[in-house]
Amino acid sequence: MKQLILIFLCGLLAWPACAQRKVKSPAALGCMNVTNGSLSAREVVFADTATTVHFTLDYPAGRDFRLSSACYLADESGRRYALRSAEGLTPNVWTVSPTDRTTHFTLHFEPLPKRTRWFDFIEYDGQGAFMLLGIHDKKQKLPMKTMEQLVKDYATTAPADWFRTDSVTLRGRIEGYTAEAGLPCQLELSYDGLFNKDDLIMVADIHPDGTFERRWEVDHPRQQSLRWDKELPGMSYLEVFVSPGDTIDVTLRKGNDGLYHCDYHSGSSRAVERWLKSGLDFSGLVSRLFHCEGTPQEVEALADEVWQLMAYHLQTVAARHGFTPTEMQLALADAQAQYATGVMDYALQKVFSLKMDTAADSAVFATLRDTAFYSRLLSRVDFDNPLLMASSYYAILLNRLQFAWPVQGRWNVVEVTDEDDPWTDTPESILKEMENHYALWRGMMGCTKNSLMAQMCNYREMLGEYTLWRRNEVNKDSVLANRALSEEERTRRAAAVPCLSNVFPRYVASFSHEALRRHAAQYHARRQAQAALTSPLPEGRPAELIRSLLARYPGRFLVIDFWGMGCGPCRHAIQVSKERRAEIAKRNDVKLIYIASEETAEGSEAYHDYVKKWLDGEETICVTYNEFSRLQEYFRFNGIPHCETITPDGRLVGEEYRINGLYNLENDLRCLLKALR
Repeated sequence: MKQLILIFLCGLLAWPACAQRKVKSPAALGCMNVTNGSLSAREVVFADTATTVHFTLDYPAGRDFRLSSACYLADESGRRYALRSAEGLTPNVWTVSPTDRTTHFTLHFEPLPKRTRWFDFIEYDGQGAFMLLGIHDKKQKLPMKTMEQLVKDYATTAPADWFRTDSVTLRGRIEGYTAEAGLPCQLELSYDGLFNKDDLIMVADIHPDGTFERRWEVDHPRQQSLRWDKELPGMSYLEVFVSPGDTIDVTLRKGNDGLYHCDYHSGSSRAVERWLKSGLDFSGLVSRLFHCEGTPQEVEALADEVWQLMAYHLQTVAARHGFTPTEMQLALADAQAQYATGVMDYALQKVFSLKMDTAADSAVFATLRDTAFYSRLLSRVDFDNPLLMASSYYAILLNRLQFAWPVQGRWNVVEVTDEDDPWTDTPESILKEMENHYALWRGMMGCTKNSLMAQMCNYREMLGEYTLWRRNEVNKDSVLANRALSEEERTRRAAAVPCLSNVFPRYVASFSHEALRRHAAQYHARRQAQAALTSPLPEGRPAELIRSLLARYPGRFLVIDFWGMGCGPCRHAIQVSKERRAEIAKRNDVKLIYIASEETAEGSEAYHDYVKKWLDGEETICVTYNEFSRLQEYFRFNGIPHCETITPDGRLVGEEYRINGLYNLENDLRCLLKALR
């Protein structure tokens, strides 16, 4: 009897050590980076020996996925609990999603405290990691601040010299570097100069000792992502934060986990390194907006959910990494820029998906042309905050707002000649359209005044039309010199020509922000100083290629079309212009050249099949991705399709008169020849 009592007492004493706390069907704020799918937790078991989470992954059938062995749980205090074992899949091994899209698996982690209120599942520290955020008992409310409260707590005060133009130098070193190990050979910066017309590509070579250096110019502090031509393990991009006048010194070294990490030694990147190293990125959340196939009303509800989940993610990451107030301000601005981009991307793809053959589609289209729809979603973003411009998403957002569906009826300025009567294309009508655009942007952003973002949209409009205004200035003089017309008629027609002298100053006057007025004046001065219509080819390897083509086609203008197999607009333009190109091929004064990039200069089988079908018998050149980046840097362009024009004597035609397409080739060539006389 005594023995039974002792056994019973020992069982009672042992019971607390084996006790478990189970949370069935736990709630979660949402998952990240599970494209076209979802990750959820079916059950969480808290025990003294382990915390076990039963997961369900919904993923497109037939697609591969791989779960990293570096995955962990992070509690509300930021402490990490590493993976111990897995069931249902093998970490670091590719798994094919089944036909029903559903994969059940179980992960055992180091034990979380049983009183943990909420925690996150994070696959690894890096870009694109699967995450399930805010896992908690659905009976419990999470004590988190809203995004609005965070914005209020970290009110933005941009430095007085925020808009300042100066150079930036980035220098760095990859420890233990050998090119033979499959490590990258170059670093590529895609630079979107917001105050200049064209985006640029810049390339930095990685030297045999692993060092690299590059210098460029910036107009304000900003986050920059530099792409490796070959991915460093754990690092697709080198993330830096730069301010005018900065020298950024970095070291890339491999950690115990076998992944590369970046140490920042100087400059603005050093001041905000916690933010940069945190890997904080909201793209996995805002992509849910882009991929949403629902109605505008449904995406409004989703946007509310995404907005609050972004607030949660920002707070937890900031707490774990100890963000400074400045880092919080930058992170909040980046979150708002990414959120607004997601909203605009939804509208973009939704309109393209409409077939417009039903009343429902027509109603959706009408909603997406209504500024009120955007205002309900975008009014929560501070479009007057200059820190938005520090986000790497700002340029994309600016483009989406400039060409938003409510503004698609934008004015297209036409070139005027002395034979035209441009009575309907007056400067007054163009300026009236400018004010109409401002009103539309105010309506979309929920603003009562022209915000900094609205002014930037109009600034970009101005850059887009500047070349035609400049050409029309010359044509206005031709109208005044046309003695076949009466003096009254010449004066009437000249006054109606939209050109630099009567349109540009009015655009500049619409900018209440001093930085925009200053940059507009500087851009105008640079363009006016460019009196020559052509320039010598810069030195470098691309010049050798151009000279060899000129030798093969003497006496001809070369029209070089840069394109790519992965570029839909490029392929569409090629396919619809086949007959037109056949006509142009008969000419002896111009030659079309098509240059594309592939992994190797030999090109893929798909590339050769496409060329044989659509470009057979034409001048086609295939270069490596790295060589194509060099060409982009040389010709100062970023996106494709892109055209350049070379004169028969080997000079590069400036943007004012270069031939940018095939359908106006005769007119463009006529204008170029006239200007070159």
